[in-house]
Amino acid sequence: MTRSLPTPKSDFIGLEDKIHLATGGEPPLLRRHRDAFEAFATDKARGMDGYANHWRVVDAVRDRLAPMLGLSANEVGLIGNASEGIVKALSSLNWNVGDNVVVSERDYASGRYALASLAQHGVEVRMVAARGWRIETDDLVARCDDRTRTLYISQVNATTGQLIDIEPISKALGDGPTMLLLDASHALGVVPVRGDLADFTVSSCYKFALGIHEGVFAWNKARYPNFEPFGVGWAAASAGATPVQFRPKDGARRVEFGNAGHLGAYLLRESLDYLSNCDLNAVAAHAQSLCCDMIDGMTELNLDVMTPAKPGEQAGNAAFACNDPAAIVAAAEADGIYLWGDQGRIRASAHVFTTKEDVETLLVQLPGYLA
Repeated sequence: MTRSLPTPKSDFIGLEDKIHLATGGEPPLLRRHRDAFEAFATDKARGMDGYANHWRVVDAVRDRLAPMLGLSANEVGLIGNASEGIVKALSSLNWNVGDNVVVSERDYASGRYALASLAQHGVEVRMVAARGWRIETDDLVARCDDRTRTLYISQVNATTGQLIDIEPISKALGDGPTMLLLDASHALGVVPVRGDLADFTVSSCYKFALGIHEGVFAWNKARYPNFEPFGVGWAAASAGATPVQFRPKDGARRVEFGNAGHLGAYLLRESLDYLSNCDLNAVAAHAQSLCCDMIDGMTELNLDVMTPAKPGEQAGNAAFACNDPAAIVAAAEADGIYLWGDQGRIRASAHVFTTKEDVETLLVQLPGYLA
């Protein structure tokens, strides 16, 4: 049966008498995660059969992630974090002097830093200026040419909360030489993710997906058929005829060099089962509506709002620029309101458990925190 929104706060650990608007940084865990911990511990004590079940749970997580990414289970791998996934995708290319890569100046540091590191190989890093707080996809595409090897973009910008329409970028790049590397860390679990439109999609698990600090790596084989990451491990390959011969495993398992995060998989399975009982389009509409309410309230306070106000251009985050975010976070926490504040901004997040009353309370209290 589909859950109605908002879901009960009692489903989560630590939300009693709290207003949790910090999912963009750290979400609460589910109460049912306690059972997942116990299941993992029980299996870990059962020797080889328990270890085999660890991998069955990993495969179950692939099955649950695949439809959320628009891909097959074989195209989904579990890795340490999204930043690792970015590097694994970039490592598959043979870089030449004169190649270039494209990224917005406002995109996430992991993508910017990974691309910037390619300058040592003679690769031009085209850092595209934003228009105020806004990233324009046309500006990114305009900087691409026949030597552009990668365009990195976050579906939801971690700093501003802007939801990017990926489809125009995907269509513009088409069958050309440019890899589209999508970061869905602030999208997975709160808005539909179009992994079928990118060559590779990476995501953290510990935000709107309600998991812990691990990552997802998705490889769109139809769009990017030839992928061999630099590096290999026992879990990523099958043995060949001699001790030094091997062949990469089919699909995204080739990025899982060793054991996947088995405990994280047990927890993520519970999270994804919980989210699967909520219609994702309804979750997106719920979060976007609450974010629009927050944007309107922030605007009425004459704040420098970073998140677009146009409906549909936000996901689960609303943000405004400020000089002392730590002070605002501390003042709100004293009232039982959790916000996220760093990088010169305050970010408030809405997810399945967020109520309209939560948002209204924040907006009533916010002027006092600003003072």
